[in-house]
Amino acid sequence: MSNIKKLFILALVGGMFSLTACGAGDSADSTPTESTAESTASTESAAETTTPVTTEAQEVTTTQFTYTTEQWKEPEEYGKVIALTFDDGPNTTTTNEVLDVLKEFDVKGTFFVIGNNINADTVPVMQRAVSQGCEIGSHSMTHDYMNSMTEEEITADTEQVNQLIKDAIGTEPKFFRPPYIATSGRMYRLINMMFIAGFGCDDWDPAVDVETRVNKTLEQSCDGAIILLHDAQGNSQTVEALRQIIPELQKQGYEFVTVSELFHAKGIQYVPGVKVTFSKVPQ
Repeated sequence: MSNIKKLFILALVGGMFSLTACGAGDSADSTPTESTAESTASTESAAETTTPVTTEAQEVTTTQFTYTTEQWKEPEEYGKVIALTFDDGPNTTTTNEVLDVLKEFDVKGTFFVIGNNINADTVPVMQRAVSQGCEIGSHSMTHDYMNSMTEEEITADTEQVNQLIKDAIGTEPKFFRPPYIATSGRMYRLINMMFIAGFGCDDWDPAVDVETRVNKTLEQSCDGAIILLHDAQGNSQTVEALRQIIPELQKQGYEFVTVSELFHAKGIQYVPGVKVTFSKVPQ
């Protein structure tokens, strides 16, 4: 059975793949989400509404940076892979501190940005991320509950943030993380990107200490996992936690990749519009 067919079966049967955990702990933010039934309410077939896009090498260039996938290995050449992801940026403080840590350990991550945070000061931060091999995804324009928005509001929000991202780095995002991981059939139908959740440690809450962030992240880590963290301004505890999380997972044999590379490593094509919210990418 082809990988695309497997994805469509997962979409129809699984509803929200984020419900499958690597280990103990919650997926994504702790805010309640809609039911699986509502998340898969759209009756449209993913096969009818999406066009597969292969993982061929692509290059995006501006005067300041270059992003390329040419160095990706063949899927069978990867070992254990994991994707660090960060929500709620960009900003000129914590986002840069996260990038400093990623650079120190020579690893990549994926930043799910909020459109309202993109401005003349933060665009260079996004460009720095891409120049370090990181990826930029969408976390909506306003971080409102999009599952309660009208069709017009969803479309306007998505188009606005995607254009801001394209203006900043030269390409629109391929992946979307719903605010609060709250989804609906209407969102799946209108937002033509793959939906990403992740295994979180509630690091958006200042009351969660560094040790808890580290331990919960390590407990939930597994091959193909997407780790959900936050680079919101002032979140220094997550920066500190990364200095423990990354070397420990490297010691365990994990390779850190972007979300796009995670799908590539698992031999799954990028198919926008599939009605699944991924916390883990299966083999």
